[in-house]
Amino acid sequence: MKPLSYWDHAANGLRVVLRIAGFGWALLLLVVFATRIAFPLELEWMEGGLLHQAIRFQHGAAMYGPPSVDFVPFLYPPLYSIVLATIGSIFGVNLVVGRAISIASSIAIGAALVRAVGREGKPRAHQAVAIGLFASGYVFGWRWLDLARPDALCMALTAWALVLLRDAWGDHRKAVAAGVLLALAFWTKQTAAGFILASGIGILLVAPRQWWSYVATVAILDGGGVLALNAATDGWLWHYIYELHQSHAFNEVRFTHKTWGMLVHAAPFAITAGIVGLLDFAKPWLRKARRLDPTAKDRRRQHLRTHRGSFYWGLMLLAAMMMSALGYSTQWAEPNAFIPMIVFGALFVGVVLPTDRYVLEILGGSFALAQMIFALLVEPRYQPLQDRGISAWRESYAWQRSSRSIPSAKLWERAEAVRQELTTADGPVFALSRPYWSILAGGTGHVSSMGLNDISPAPRRELQAALGRTLDEGHYAQIWLEGDPPPWMAPHLTGYQVARRLHGRARARPLTGYMSEAGMTTPYTSDQLLLVPIAERHPPAHSHVVADFEDGTLQGFSVQGSAFGRHPVPGAGGRTPPLGPYGGEYLLSSAAETGLRGRGIAESPSLGLPRDGALELLVGTSIVRTGLRIAIVDRETARTLELSVPAGRFTLHPLHWDIPADWAGHTVRLIVEDTSPDAAIFLDDVWWVPLRSEFPTNR
Repeated sequence: MKPLSYWDHAANGLRVVLRIAGFGWALLLLVVFATRIAFPLELEWMEGGLLHQAIRFQHGAAMYGPPSVDFVPFLYPPLYSIVLATIGSIFGVNLVVGRAISIASSIAIGAALVRAVGREGKPRAHQAVAIGLFASGYVFGWRWLDLARPDALCMALTAWALVLLRDAWGDHRKAVAAGVLLALAFWTKQTAAGFILASGIGILLVAPRQWWSYVATVAILDGGGVLALNAATDGWLWHYIYELHQSHAFNEVRFTHKTWGMLVHAAPFAITAGIVGLLDFAKPWLRKARRLDPTAKDRRRQHLRTHRGSFYWGLMLLAAMMMSALGYSTQWAEPNAFIPMIVFGALFVGVVLPTDRYVLEILGGSFALAQMIFALLVEPRYQPLQDRGISAWRESYAWQRSSRSIPSAKLWERAEAVRQELTTADGPVFALSRPYWSILAGGTGHVSSMGLNDISPAPRRELQAALGRTLDEGHYAQIWLEGDPPPWMAPHLTGYQVARRLHGRARARPLTGYMSEAGMTTPYTSDQLLLVPIAERHPPAHSHVVADFEDGTLQGFSVQGSAFGRHPVPGAGGRTPPLGPYGGEYLLSSAAETGLRGRGIAESPSLGLPRDGALELLVGTSIVRTGLRIAIVDRETARTLELSVPAGRFTLHPLHWDIPADWAGHTVRLIVEDTSPDAAIFLDDVWWVPLRSEFPTNR
């Protein structure tokens, strides 16, 4: 037996390392899935909307019909919701079941990659490369594979359809089965349409005699199915899955530049590994001596027949790249659009990596290994490059942190607290971006902000008006907002006030997509707000109300400048974000007339200080506090005491001042001042109260 050479040892060693790395990445991804599957709220903000659709299907309600305040479907075909509703009839329709479907689909994708690469005669190491590149693309695809959404199911059906089609030579049953799976993929998400077109060409390479049986199957299930279901829904199916998509803006820059920039930025080594494989594949056409050889033409023809699988999967990769670019270029799209490119890019690299030329095999395999290590260590953040060019490349990568993928104990605790609050709400809940929260509170769900954005302007205005009337009636016990209310909604919130404003890490925010700690785009920073109906705030026993502004007047306060206006204002629906908590309906605001840019002074009437007691008031500020002031001025001695203005962020806090002995009995004025064009101060419920120690004290 011939002894193994250095290159033999090097290639064998690299194959072992690739198998460990590839299947190690798969195991790591499963661990991440396990830590996320039971997260009590949405991992991505639209998860709940899919559950809402599945629940409606379970109860026999129409999934496609005129837009209403109760429901507007996402612009997807219905299969994922039907699968979720069917399985949910046994286990319940909930986030865990929705995510379990996607996790099972992701495992099925991995199995399809193993089958496809092995079918082309590639070793285990190359199968592991495909698995590893797919799993390591999890972050690039914005952590989307395990969400209660249709993406993973669509890709699993697509991948297995194309695997069966690759094996369909002489077998009409496999061609029909492939057609069924790809048709179902389209009924899961429209992304499959591109693969239907590409596979119609690809089958001519791998099973030309089965073309008619395959095409007929897809045409009947998709074409005929769309016609039948569209007729059954009076045309609403086509309106939602096609017409509204066409009304969305197309981002040409994303299609021509950003998609490919993000791909190179996130997967430079995988791309290089694929190029190495292509160089090996193209060798018969690159050497001049072989081109001049009289037998070269026959050898090249044989080469094409032998490597028809590479052509086939290369065609599917081109289709995946086109669908990813088109998907990401659609209005409101996110990097989950890259999942097809990740799946079929990983498959293609596994197929084309060389196996019979040690130098190229080691080179290509090393680049594939480098990609897996690269993805393990760093997270791509493309926005700095887009904003400032190549000079920002250092900022365009961040070290991977498990907290961006795996819910921390504190985030889990915050989500549990919000869920508990929802399930114990004493009335209906409205959450504009989270319709599932209405269901958690015992309701039936409602239209979401995405649904309002998706539909045409005229019905959108009608729904906004109808929702506004419901808000005016004070129908809801809780209103949850992600960020400030949209302009159409703000005027209808005058009967509500902020009970809680959560900022930064205090928010119960998703881990994936919009509102998450984004990697590919600008991080989301808006506050999370809980609004409740306005309620009267009662002072402690034996207290005296100096001012509460509930009669709609300034109650003796005099104002100067452009800030405070002639009347107190509600805490919501005005010139600032919603305020709270405060007492009753009205408060004093230095943003009453001109918003934050107003400047002025509000001065109370003369107040006689009690001999024993304290001054208590509610005070809040904007995010900026510079130029804001609260003071007590002694009219007899002209001395002034500055009170510490609490950090507000549009939240009012109790401020307590124990009256010192040398001030007792004196006549004073309360001064509230705003000298900043970038800030505002808010005041409510000025009380004399008995001495208490549980409030912050200013001395």
